[in-house]
Amino acid sequence: MSKLHTAYIRFKRSLPDWARDGLSAINQRFFARRTLQRQYGSWFDVDWRKKFHALSEEEWQRAYDAVWKHHRNDCVEETDAAMILAALGEPGSVLEVGCGMGTLATRLAQAGFQVTGMDVSPVALQQASERALEAGVQIAWQEGFAESIPFPDKAFDYVTCCHTLEHVKDLGKAVAELKRVARKKIIVLVPKQKFRLYADNYHTQFFERQEQLVTTFGLSRYQCTEIDCIEHENEFQGWAFLYVGELQLLKK
Repeated sequence: MSKLHTAYIRFKRSLPDWARDGLSAINQRFFARRTLQRQYGSWFDVDWRKKFHALSEEEWQRAYDAVWKHHRNDCVEETDAAMILAALGEPGSVLEVGCGMGTLATRLAQAGFQVTGMDVSPVALQQASERALEAGVQIAWQEGFAESIPFPDKAFDYVTCCHTLEHVKDLGKAVAELKRVARKKIIVLVPKQKFRLYADNYHTQFFERQEQLVTTFGLSRYQCTEIDCIEHENEFQGWAFLYVGELQLLKK
């Protein structure tokens, strides 16, 4: 991200809520849709939020393949990875749901975890595989949707889902699947955002308050922290929520 963009984000933060919401409403009404069309061209679906509920898995996959072909998306920075590693604790098996280009998956493998990276996009998985090869780490790759994870119950010690839960079609199903395949902990990182019809992403779920994540997962043991990602140099700048949920292991 450019210094000018960072300065603009800081300026918006300095405004009261009513002023930010007012400026956003004006932008959404008059400028946002055409700006996105000019910026990204025909491959980007500016009306994604209007239609995503009706899309098939094949259409969803084609849309995200186009994203990965045209737009580098490296949301998880080293500072985020360090926090996630600290939250995970001792190495074990981990499923990275929505692994994208493999940034976090590679970092976890370098730290000694047995990693499986999953994404809906074959294009993303190819990029992730190339990154892991360059880093000299072994990672298993799996195509799949968060709403129907193709692994047995409790298949992994840990599940991470970073800058992905905001992209799913069915939030309830996705969360149930994350909980189903995890044995010990679930780590989730999502942006703190209000709904906007037109934006430069395919977000479908929006989290304005920590309580939304807490309620959605329904785990009795958890930590949910608001973190500041303003200094990110890549994709995401702003506030985010880091959720760490612990699952109750059944005693034998």
